[in-house]
Amino acid sequence: MYNENLRNVQLIELDILKEVDRICKKNNIEYFLDSGTALGAVRHQGFIPWDDDIDIGMTRANYNKFLTVAQKELKDDFFLQTKDTDPKAPYYFAKVRKNNTVFMEWNKRNLDMHQGIYIDIFPYDNLPDNVDERIKFQKKCCKLYRFYTIRSTMDRDVKPQKTAKWLLVALIRRMIHFIVKPIPINLVKEIVDRSFMKYNNVYTEYFTCLAYGKSYIFNKNDFFPLKEAKFEDDFFRIAGNYDAYLKELYGDYMKLPPEDQRKGHMPFKLNYK
Repeated sequence: MYNENLRNVQLIELDILKEVDRICKKNNIEYFLDSGTALGAVRHQGFIPWDDDIDIGMTRANYNKFLTVAQKELKDDFFLQTKDTDPKAPYYFAKVRKNNTVFMEWNKRNLDMHQGIYIDIFPYDNLPDNVDERIKFQKKCCKLYRFYTIRSTMDRDVKPQKTAKWLLVALIRRMIHFIVKPIPINLVKEIVDRSFMKYNNVYTEYFTCLAYGKSYIFNKNDFFPLKEAKFEDDFFRIAGNYDAYLKELYGDYMKLPPEDQRKGHMPFKLNYK
């Protein structure tokens, strides 16, 4: 049933992307297609056929500028979701959602927040150039981000499975969540922000999205200057050397995954009419 609705979800997400693109061009804010959206642009000239989200990235400076500008300039059909605009939202990064739609993920089903169809906007922060320092820094940031997600959401991202292992991990996750819940989430975010942005006041050769929760490393020279790539019926910015970027993320990125891995987020509840 969801496959029948997937294309409608994709087209709404494309409308959101075009609105973000409009605001960014008007205000000289630089962004680029990110992760699976960048892969879709290169491999499919649009959405990965089974994908149901759009991701874009920005340097932290552009990200902060966008958050300020977008609250004023987004059309009424859209909503900028951050911890400031929607305090119950559990995400570290921003989303732009379409009003009067629903794309509810299973582990967010009990949260009192905007649950519309969305695109993700990820901040990119500098990494230290020294290898040992970079490894230590990314390990720390991964742990902090993991802590942030557990504090924010009691359930796993993975939908329920009738296995003892899944139930055990889910139980442990909930136990840890309730143990750390007394810690104010704003305090946790402040600590994460300060840690993630530690190297942003100096020039470094490398940067990454620390909200991936994984230790990817990207050379800025592989990103900038950006180039345009076709995505569906329009052109959007992408890493200049997208080959290096996508290899870091996916390895042999032109090879399709096995059929049983061709899945999107599969919403718990969906409404786009």
